[in-house]
Amino acid sequence: MSEEPKDPQIGDAGNVSPPPEGRGDDGMLDLSATPEPQKKEAAPASDPKIGAEPASDQKIGAEPASDPKIGAEPETKAPTLEKPLRPQPALRVPKVRVVEKSEPKSRSFFLGGFPLVILILGLLTIGSCHYTVNEFTAGFNKISDNSLSEPGIAVLIIQGEIFSTEWAIEAVERFNEDDNVKALVIRIDSPGGAVAPCQELYEALNKFKKPKIVSMGSIAASGGYYIAVTADIIFANRGTITGSIGVIMQALEFSEAMEKFGVKGIVIKSGEFKDSGSPFRAMRPDEMEVLQSMVMNVYEQFVQDVMAGRSLMTEEAVRALADGRVYSGEEARMLGLVDQLGGLSDAVRHAQVLAKLPLDKEPKIIYEDGQSSFFSQLFGEAFSFLEPVKSTFTPGITMKFIYLPGL
Repeated sequence: MSEEPKDPQIGDAGNVSPPPEGRGDDGMLDLSATPEPQKKEAAPASDPKIGAEPASDQKIGAEPASDPKIGAEPETKAPTLEKPLRPQPALRVPKVRVVEKSEPKSRSFFLGGFPLVILILGLLTIGSCHYTVNEFTAGFNKISDNSLSEPGIAVLIIQGEIFSTEWAIEAVERFNEDDNVKALVIRIDSPGGAVAPCQELYEALNKFKKPKIVSMGSIAASGGYYIAVTADIIFANRGTITGSIGVIMQALEFSEAMEKFGVKGIVIKSGEFKDSGSPFRAMRPDEMEVLQSMVMNVYEQFVQDVMAGRSLMTEEAVRALADGRVYSGEEARMLGLVDQLGGLSDAVRHAQVLAKLPLDKEPKIIYEDGQSSFFSQLFGEAFSFLEPVKSTFTPGITMKFIYLPGL
């Protein structure tokens, strides 16, 4: 028997399968039934968890629970630290202080200039005290009267820097009038000193009409040599420092130090050269020229007086040696600046011969050093080292026949 054709709408078990969607029971299209449009599911937003293993508590085969955060931006969680950070102190920003540029102000007088002023006043006070002591002791020196009771020799001792020669001039005049003084020995141990005192003693010795012999000690330079040329014979030790024929002028200038410490000097003057050599300012070139001219004038006086005292030396020979340099006693003997080598005893012996005193016995000798009284010896030696300080800090400029570097 032939099989009947199967209707596609009838299943194998005789069951009638439902008509396709949109068709009626007769299989015709049902235009009245409009299928509802299918809703498209939105594509899930990119989630960093996609592709990761499902959580352990999620049931296999179950749909994942709806997450309201799907489609939103994932939260960024701050990293969790095992230990909490220590609170950091607040950053302190330094305050910038704006200072307007202004002219430098001078330091306070009491903080800056006071030590300098104290130093200057202290030195001036010391110098004044020394001057007062000299004036005090001069009265005792004037009443001292060294004289000989019989014919003999006088020894005049010139030592240290020469700044005052009144006592020496009085002694020379007294020896010149004393008939028992037959000769004068001048013992010089001095680097020289101020120009005028040296010239005064030079003139007084030139007026002494009796034999004069010079004995040089450790030094008889510049003003010391200037006095020595008045003698008839000059003795020097081999190691004596002598020579230094020349003139020097010195002045202090501490204007920079005053400016540093806020100290000012006020000068009221009648002419542009009235304060030449002032320590309150630097010296101008025209002032230097004026003072240099004066120094050379006094230098010529020095050279002429040496030529008069050393008549055996020519002018050319004297000028060749008169450049300020020093010589040993031995060199001076070879150059003609001194006559013989020897000490004080040799000079006294020679004076004894020139004075025609008996050579078979020791001559009577009197000494004059300007400190014959007790007070002058007591204070003179104690303050003698202050003489250079006093002369250096004397106001104004000083001109000297002296060999003493640094002062």
